[in-house]
Amino acid sequence: MKNEKIRENILTVQNLSAAYEETAVLYGVDLEVRKGEVLCIVGESGSGKSTLIRTICGDPRIMVTEGSIRYRERVWTALKARERQKLLGTQIGLIQQNPWGAFNPIRRIDVQFQETFRSHGLAFDKEKLSEIFCILGLKDTEKLLKMRPYELSGGMNQRIAIAASFVLSPELLLCDEITSALDVTTAMAVTEQLLELKQTNGTTVVLVTHNLGLAKCIADRIAIMHQGCMVECGDTDTILRHPQSDHTRQLLRDVPKLER
Repeated sequence: MKNEKIRENILTVQNLSAAYEETAVLYGVDLEVRKGEVLCIVGESGSGKSTLIRTICGDPRIMVTEGSIRYRERVWTALKARERQKLLGTQIGLIQQNPWGAFNPIRRIDVQFQETFRSHGLAFDKEKLSEIFCILGLKDTEKLLKMRPYELSGGMNQRIAIAASFVLSPELLLCDEITSALDVTTAMAVTEQLLELKQTNGTTVVLVTHNLGLAKCIADRIAIMHQGCMVECGDTDTILRHPQSDHTRQLLRDVPKLER
């Protein structure tokens, strides 16, 4: 599951500071995301981890006040909103925390997938979608596509939201607390299936979570955030066995059953 091979960076965050209106929320964040890895960004509520994901995605409510974000050769923060929007989905995918918010709850799922394909200039590919559904443990694609999100459980909707991101074959997938609304069993199942898709497609995954135990199981590297700052980042085993910051050590103490 974990890969020690050194890979190229596909996303680089340098000295990034940002604010909601007049309120500063990120302070000098540095982060490198390597091709083909699973990177978990871990922190408690309010640490800035989800804000970092929104900033990368170009949330108009967040103003970058210093620093830059680079996606491959592009200076992401210098692109116009229209240019970023064209790349979101096909190059950089996003799975949000609330699966219910990913879809219109009363519209058929097939219609919403057709719109997703069409918005990116692609023809609806049911065969590809069926393959992804199968990997995610979603049986009977025809039946599911005729259903509406309100008829499905949170876990099912989360799997379909993952499928909606993967069907466009993004190189980088940003996952914002995608397991927080799920029970433990469903959360682990969704995570394992996400990793199976990652192995199949070679997609790079950045997973935001407050759960160090989950990060231990799936991450190649872990980044720790606290109060809008990146306090440390490194190989998973190194972070868990030899944490450098007091905050990381406190997080580890708060997870007494986590084997180190």
